[in-house]
Amino acid sequence: MQQTSPGNPQKRHEPLPEAREVASHIWKIVVPIPFPLRSVNMYALVGENGWALIDAGMGTPDARAAFAAGLEHSHLSLDGLKAIVLTHHHPDHIGLSGELREQTGAAVYMHPIDEAAIQRNWSGALPQRFGRVSHFFSQHGLPRTQLWVSREDPKVMRHILRIPPHEAITLVEDGDNIDLLGEQYRVIWTPGHSDGQICLLLEKDGVFFAADHVLPRITPNIGLYSETERPNPLQDYLESLEKVAKLPARTVLPGHGEPFFDLAGRCAEIIAHHEQRLTQILTLIDERPQNAYQVTEQVFEHRLRNDEARRMAVAEVLSHLEYLRYRGQVEQHHTKDELILYAVV
Repeated sequence: MQQTSPGNPQKRHEPLPEAREVASHIWKIVVPIPFPLRSVNMYALVGENGWALIDAGMGTPDARAAFAAGLEHSHLSLDGLKAIVLTHHHPDHIGLSGELREQTGAAVYMHPIDEAAIQRNWSGALPQRFGRVSHFFSQHGLPRTQLWVSREDPKVMRHILRIPPHEAITLVEDGDNIDLLGEQYRVIWTPGHSDGQICLLLEKDGVFFAADHVLPRITPNIGLYSETERPNPLQDYLESLEKVAKLPARTVLPGHGEPFFDLAGRCAEIIAHHEQRLTQILTLIDERPQNAYQVTEQVFEHRLRNDEARRMAVAEVLSHLEYLRYRGQVEQHHTKDELILYAVV
């Protein structure tokens, strides 16, 4: 449920919370998050008659302070907020969305797959979903883990993460255009990191809002978390990378990290990374059939520091194993104690 691969630890020189103009009339507001990446980007699109927000951070006290400071620095006030676009369902991108919508009446846009996910996950059904995910992972050898949100008081969580009701959200599909303050932003569906993630392209200026699809320094977590999600997320992701690599983008604004300019080159680097990971995993299970957690312990070695990291890592290894299985290169074996092993065909 976090954003990046456990194989890409946070560097100490990651920028602190800040706000600055990164393209014409576009402000990047960086706010802290309680996850390994430490910060997430929110983008304010400023027009003559108000402004729009891409992604909504989280409602922790330090994030609220950073967001308020960012608005003051960029000379924006909440009474001018007209629209909110949520790129995907992960908590560090949606946390303040319900509260901001209640305060301003802003329109909210999201892809239907991930809109269904936020309603399912944050409407009180998260414990049941986590139970199903835990059972799914246990079949692949992962020992029992605890979800980070279960350690928080429900009243505190209500302050950290609040989502708009279903009827307040406008659903958008691949290829749709969203009018934000008189500018047309094209919706680009990029499944992989999440099943319903979207990116936005302001074609006339060549500005691409990459969400967590293409990040400048790290690779986003591409994981399989249950049997009810899209079954081959790595295939989805690689196809989505090829899709956006062809876009006429001159400036790339990611969900984490700094803006960059070579979208096609960065997509090629990430594809090469996953090809290397696939080769590594094939080599490991060629020695003997193994479950996904056994493979994970070898791939990520000493980087499985906590329960969140272990779940993310297993999910990522599973996405690679299932990609190989769909290609006919590996197969599943079921043991008597209900474990699933992977073996080279």
